[in-house]
Amino acid sequence: HDDHIVVDQAGQHRAIPTCTVLWAAGVQASPLAKALGQASGAEVDRAGRVRVGPNLTLRGHPEVFVIGDMALSLGADGKPLPGVAPVAMQQGRFAAKLIKARLEGRGLPPFRYKDKGSMATIGPAAAVAHVGPFKYNGYLAWLSWLFIHLLYIAEFDNRLLILIQWAYNYFTRNRGARLITGSVNAPPLTVRELEKEKVEVRELEKVG
Repeated sequence: HDDHIVVDQAGQHRAIPTCTVLWAAGVQASPLAKALGQASGAEVDRAGRVRVGPNLTLRGHPEVFVIGDMALSLGADGKPLPGVAPVAMQQGRFAAKLIKARLEGRGLPPFRYKDKGSMATIGPAAAVAHVGPFKYNGYLAWLSWLFIHLLYIAEFDNRLLILIQWAYNYFTRNRGARLITGSVNAPPLTVRELEKEKVEVRELEKVG
């Protein structure tokens, strides 16, 4: 709807007058992480990640590796590493090297994450970047983001396809939307019901 949304609360449909809708959600680890923590006695944080040792294995189970979003791994500063792709990729490479080293009767130093920086797009031909000591934004940051993302895509066909899609969206100003929809079949609101909801919202704002 243009001027309100309908939410399902305990089976009851409620309309909230609004012209702007923001949706946000946290990141929750796979239930497997919690199961591993219960089986091994390892700590599990609020996000459902299980704590791993310096070599990314469970406490008391050096044969079990946990990486990526499921792992509560600490960085050099003692803080948990973020659940982002670069962390998972480096952890995966480390786990593979450690398995190979063990088969050869060798060991490896503890895992250390190398932060190569962060980038984010904020609009057409606009982005922000923080790489080492350098911070920049705008068109140059957007080109850097584009190049880095294409660089990390393995298959050439995938790179070409994504580049074509990005170019189409850029030149046509296409604003695609990713919607999360449900099967709620709420009856349409009458004008009187909608006005009542607006009054209730105004009253709540006065109280707040």
